[in-house]
Amino acid sequence: MEMSKKIFITGCAKSGTTLLLRMCYAFKNTEVLYREGFDGLEITLDNFISYKPQEKFTIGKRHPPVILSCAVGPWPGIDSQELDRQYNIIKQQEIGIINIVRDGRDVILSDNNFVKPQRWIDSIKQKDIYSDIINVEVFYEDLVTEPLVIQRKIESVFGIQSKASFEDYPEYVPDCVYDWNIITISSVVKGNEAGYGKRRLSTEGILRFPQAYKDICNTQERGEFESSLKKMKYGL
Repeated sequence: MEMSKKIFITGCAKSGTTLLLRMCYAFKNTEVLYREGFDGLEITLDNFISYKPQEKFTIGKRHPPVILSCAVGPWPGIDSQELDRQYNIIKQQEIGIINIVRDGRDVILSDNNFVKPQRWIDSIKQKDIYSDIINVEVFYEDLVTEPLVIQRKIESVFGIQSKASFEDYPEYVPDCVYDWNIITISSVVKGNEAGYGKRRLSTEGILRFPQAYKDICNTQERGEFESSLKKMKYGL
């Protein structure tokens, strides 16, 4: 078999990385790294690089802390030296990157404020700094409203073919993948496990409480947060 093309999904937590990974079961000749042994579904960049592929295409989802996905700073962040190391690996290994972005107001409201504002802010900053390694940029809002458009974009960029349509999600996704959701396993949101089950695409939740970020961000974060929202063309 010719060398597998490896594609890595990045993006801030609660931006749709898990959804996109599951949707990738629509592609032919593709190994989706979503099973026991990868923290349910996530894999570090280094482990992704060393993974021995079984198919023409291999798609995995980032395990933070990783470039384009985390706050910069002490744990649970990542420092600039490590960011540059990962950047150079991606360049040298010609790893494909699909980076997904979502309105930060929805991100920090998800799962009882699981994601802190600075993490989303820094993820957006990294998107600009390391833009040359991003092969496909996906907006979560487009993924759930125009899934076929996103699918065609990924097909075109990577030369990948499909066996199912994103519009038919989740019918084509194996039931077993829902047994390995890291969020359900770790019970981050106890009592809401059913919310991560097999369900159709929905726009529910987008901009539920558009002003709530003001109570979540501190004074310094609020300015950066609003600036990032405007840069991403999300209205305030």
